[in-house]
Amino acid sequence: MSILTMLAVIITGLLFGSFFNVCIYRIPKNESLVFPSSYCIHCNKSLVWYDLIPVISWILLKAKCRYCNNRIPVRYPIIETATAVVFLFLYFRFGFSGAFITNVILCSLLIVISVIDMDCQIIPNELIVPGTIIGIILSLTGVSVHWTDALFGLLIGGGTYFFIANISQWVLKKEGMGGGDIKLMAMIGLMVGWKLTILSILLSIYLGGLIGGILLVLKIKKRDDTIPFGPIIALGTFISIVFGKDLIAWYLHLFAY
Repeated sequence: MSILTMLAVIITGLLFGSFFNVCIYRIPKNESLVFPSSYCIHCNKSLVWYDLIPVISWILLKAKCRYCNNRIPVRYPIIETATAVVFLFLYFRFGFSGAFITNVILCSLLIVISVIDMDCQIIPNELIVPGTIIGIILSLTGVSVHWTDALFGLLIGGGTYFFIANISQWVLKKEGMGGGDIKLMAMIGLMVGWKLTILSILLSIYLGGLIGGILLVLKIKKRDDTIPFGPIIALGTFISIVFGKDLIAWYLHLFAY
């Protein structure tokens, strides 16, 4: 990868990350993503272009609104930077290809969904429905996985979490997996195919146990507290996308002898 290409991917990621911050704030409030233009969430003052340069504006403004002097949350540049890093990983892994386009779309949705789930404990249908439609189109046009692979991924992803949700309700007498998590995993399966869907499910379960245990030990969460599972699914899926083939090959190699 040339330096110019790397810079182009990073800048694209930063710009998308800036837009994702708008989506994260406005989608739960049922606000338009287009109108009005970007504004300060404290004083509602419309922002000009030099207030909106990803990461750089936040640094130059010393994390404060130019107009009302209220603090600009640090998560804005974090999301912008994280998006750029994710895009860069995907480009390193896939180059400019159908897989790159598919996974950029999927990971973009996962970033927005993860933060909204952490904020509001919801996974909006406004993201799941278009994501599912895009997944169908990508599979039918040959940009992503074959349509049969996509179909099995959808059924395995949604079906597994639906089964877990019902078992949890029956055994523990409480919701163990929300409907949003089920739809999210079905959408992921549609885009990555059945093999990576299985790996994503396994990784999300292991990561969920590990993260939940850490939160309990640190007393950040109590045993009966709800932990948003969308971000954990997203992390497991990203690991599967970038390292999945290597992980599967390593696992199968263990049983080759």
